Amino acid sequence: MTPARGRPRDPRADERIAEAALKLLRDEGPGGVHIEAVASRAGVARTTVYRRYRDRAALLAATLEQLEGAPFPAPELPLEEKLRWVLEQAVHLIENQLGRGAVAAVLADSDPAFSAAFGAHLVGQLRSLQGQIDADISAGRIRGDTNAEALAGLAFGAYLGELLRHGQPRNGWADGVVGVLLRGTEPTPS
Repeated sequence: MTPARGRPRDPRADERIAEAALKLLRDEGPGGVHIEAVASRAGVARTTVYRRYRDRAALLAATLEQLEGAPFPAPELPLEEKLRWVLEQAVHLIENQLGRGAVAAVLADSDPAFSAAFGAHLVGQLRSLQGQIDADISAGRIRGDTNAEALAGLAFGAYLGELLRHGQPRNGWADGVVGVLLRGTEPTPS
């Protein structure tokens, strides 16, 4: 039997690297997430990070993949509850997971690698939501001509608009957004 070459892989290194990258993203924005900074914060060598991620873009994509989202609401729930869920998730993503610096970087496209990784992550999340909206359309709970992609984007983008205009959501903001979106999707009487 030939012994393995090099030191054995530290099973905790993956966890420390992931935690360090996410903490840097929250604290410093995407510009703070680079191989050197992650290695330093995780207490590992740069080569340890490079063994897991070929470059910064792969590290950013993996960092975003670890963001935890709540499970989608049950398909049979009313659209109003689903829309409230989307708004809650937008607030949670920006305020508790990414931080506003990450959103600013995407809006300014100051970090194209991060913008691309975030866009890919968000598309996957919104695609799942669109599937639920399409099911509601098929079941007749939403108007048949409703554009599922536009509705998902409007619900998510509403929080960004509120943040840009007022710095934080105002009281009753979610109720207003849900009311507008519901009126635009009500099925027409047969």
